[in-house]
Amino acid sequence: MAVAQSDIDPAAEPEAKPDHVTLRSVILGLITAAVMSWSGNLLEMVLHAGSLVKSSYPVALTLWFCIWIMINMVLGLVRPAWILTKVELLVIFGTIWIAGMMPGVGWMGYLIGALPAPHFFATPENRWEELFFDQLPMWAFPSPTAEIMDRFYFGLHEGESVPWGAWVMPVWWWFSGALALVGAGYFVVCIFHRQWVDAERLTYPLVQFPEDLVEGFDQGRRVPDILKKPVFWYGFAWTAGIILWNVINYWYPNIPRIDLFDNINVKSMYFAHNFPPFYARILPPVIGLGYLCSLDLLFSFWFFGILALLKVGTFTRTGLTIGLEGQPSKAGEIIALESHGAMTVLVIWSLWLARRHIRQVWQEARTGVRGDGPIPYRVAVIGLAFCAVYACSFLMKLGMSFHLAMGQLTLMFIAYFATVKYMAASGFGYLFPVWTKGGSFLKIVTGTARMSTGDLTALRLADSPVLFGGTRLQTLQMLPHHMRAMDNVVRGKGWVSGIVFAAFITAFIASAMTIIYYCYIESALFLRSWTLWEGPHGIFGGIATSLAVTEKTVFDPQKMGMWILGGTEATFLAVMRSRFAWWPFHPLGLAFQYTTGPRYYALSIFIVWAAKLIILRTGGPRLYEKAKPFFIGTVVGYAMGILAGMVIDLIWFPGEGHGFHNF
Repeated sequence: MAVAQSDIDPAAEPEAKPDHVTLRSVILGLITAAVMSWSGNLLEMVLHAGSLVKSSYPVALTLWFCIWIMINMVLGLVRPAWILTKVELLVIFGTIWIAGMMPGVGWMGYLIGALPAPHFFATPENRWEELFFDQLPMWAFPSPTAEIMDRFYFGLHEGESVPWGAWVMPVWWWFSGALALVGAGYFVVCIFHRQWVDAERLTYPLVQFPEDLVEGFDQGRRVPDILKKPVFWYGFAWTAGIILWNVINYWYPNIPRIDLFDNINVKSMYFAHNFPPFYARILPPVIGLGYLCSLDLLFSFWFFGILALLKVGTFTRTGLTIGLEGQPSKAGEIIALESHGAMTVLVIWSLWLARRHIRQVWQEARTGVRGDGPIPYRVAVIGLAFCAVYACSFLMKLGMSFHLAMGQLTLMFIAYFATVKYMAASGFGYLFPVWTKGGSFLKIVTGTARMSTGDLTALRLADSPVLFGGTRLQTLQMLPHHMRAMDNVVRGKGWVSGIVFAAFITAFIASAMTIIYYCYIESALFLRSWTLWEGPHGIFGGIATSLAVTEKTVFDPQKMGMWILGGTEATFLAVMRSRFAWWPFHPLGLAFQYTTGPRYYALSIFIVWAAKLIILRTGGPRLYEKAKPFFIGTVVGYAMGILAGMVIDLIWFPGEGHGFHNF
């Protein structure tokens, strides 16, 4: 399968200037990561100013990076000798990408919210204690005492302090499991980095974006080159202007709002009975960053997304199901099985394309040759093996059997590998994999008849956002982009790897401490956060539902057949792309056809695809480059408009939050 290429030849772009990773950039990045983690949780969970973590390339990342660009511009005016270089800013960019994914609904809200929940919310009616308390690993939860549980949900009494000691060990164990997954992902990316950059030539649009924003600082300029282009400010103005216009409505309700950016709840359109809605959602980051994506990928996301709506509606309307008697899968699961099969083929094909590189990595790992990867391949292979063993052991300690733990790890590898690689190829931040951790696939296809109570309990825990978040990836999607951005570093290479783990640890600790602190100070129940109430009920209610079902399911060949069909379709699409240059359909669109990105943002994807197609057909590469600042300005203007709106919320409407950004 031909790998997605940019419509513009990367070789035509000037080579990045070599630079150095400095200690000050690492320190500034870690400080920003800590502040970002604290403020993200505070804004979302306490002040209700909204969440900026809705994709794997969050708006919070753009917002904070723009703040650093403004700080650097000020430094250029008052202390030119202190100005940060391009690489230093990209180091900060990497650290805040990691931190930007964790707050609230990103991950940490679910983790901290779930730990005291089973004992506090258990009632005779929901039967949690009866069904699964004896299966819960007690080391993974704080002690169910009044000082810990009641104070968490109702707040501390006068003179009491936060019982930090009770949280250290359970939070540590969940952290260790997540760190093993980060380590495994890091070593996998180290192994494949040169394959993706040199052999497959992935285009890394999400590296192009920050690099374009900071171009000019290395040449001693106080203002980035892109800010001097009027077309950038046209893009900035239309997105920031709409947000700021709507702010006026807060004081003057008679002034009409511009609802162009309103979320999917008010943008749904039903065109036939029993068909899922079409969302007329306009999201500027999808349009702006989508301009950097190749045309075939944009078209495939849109085409297969629309086709999936039609398939789901047709299956629902006709009552079509698949599966053995008593365990049918309806429309949504049918499409998910097809998509998962296609995603699996994408991974298998990627490994096949890299077979010579993998063989070379293995040879160099055995002989101890340094190789051309970010780290020695021997270190990468040994590190991957260690992290995989620890992750498997962690799942087994949760209660899984060895075979189930290995099955889930394999499915996690498939989902994470496909998403990480193709985010680097496409730049599409809303690339959410089907059944991210594979638990649903295991239960739907292989059945639950051979799963014990401990298996089902542990599977639900591991499959939930408690362990390493949910569909919005944590850290992993940043890794290939970070390594690509650091490729030209000539001094300070040793920091490149350490930055990843230091930022992850810093952001994790800052997020965990912030949420625990405010839950005890403000009381978790009164914070009204989804992750502290509905989230835990969904997780542990799901465990109870699984265990309360008396009729177990068995391996289903019909569902496996649909999974194989999806893989066969993806193989056909891949072969056609490799044989015919004009073939417009990429199997990536099939693999993610009914996921959040193509489903919610089909209109935005179509708009940017059509705009880019017209630009390339009428003006070619030259017009493409001239128009690029407009689309970058579109993203920056949206982020800065949100920043201004949130500041206004905090000053004039504290605690009321207008939710500037949503799905």
